[in-house]
Amino acid sequence: QSEGNKDSRAYEDIPDNKIQLTGLGLLQGEAAGTQIRTLVGNGTVRFFYSPYMRTRQTLQCILKAFEGQQVEMCAEPRLREQDFGNFQDAEQMAKVYEERQKFGRFYYRFPNGEAGTDVFDRVSDFWSTLLRSMDTSPVENLVLVTHGLLMRIFCMVYFHWTVEEFEEVWNPSNCEVWALEKAMVSGGYRLAGRWLPGPLGGRFKEIRFGERKN
Repeated sequence: QSEGNKDSRAYEDIPDNKIQLTGLGLLQGEAAGTQIRTLVGNGTVRFFYSPYMRTRQTLQCILKAFEGQQVEMCAEPRLREQDFGNFQDAEQMAKVYEERQKFGRFYYRFPNGEAGTDVFDRVSDFWSTLLRSMDTSPVENLVLVTHGLLMRIFCMVYFHWTVEEFEEVWNPSNCEVWALEKAMVSGGYRLAGRWLPGPLGGRFKEIRFGERKN
């Protein structure tokens, strides 16, 4: 949870990239770290993270679960949040979001900001970098600390989702962990799902989609 999640008026005076986590958000970040460590164990890990303040804070929380283990970290501006347009008046943005619902979430361009198509382009470019790094400097696990829309578009690019399929997928909850697993035979990746922790370690559950978007 960020300050912006708690109170949308925070964006009126604070740039999006400087929005911080709340106390609950810090706890959510630590919980995500425990989940990720359960998934990757003692395998080698490289973190790519959005340079926004809240994602950097989330990364620091996650790293508490990796104390004593060497990891690689790389700031990646292409993983930043969609640009919603500088300072954001709460009343005006309510009208903008209403208009976006009518226009379509993927193609709608925010005033002075980005459309989903712009995010798609930079995520596509990042995928090229990511695949090259797998060949030139391989590790066992890659972790992206990013934003909900970026997670969906990241999957959209790799799995060739249509715009209609993308718009059906629910936005992840705060610090929700999605995982792609590598197939040993084909070498490609499949969307294992969202990770739900449990007393015996946890399990994957399907990504939520359909009309009841959160």
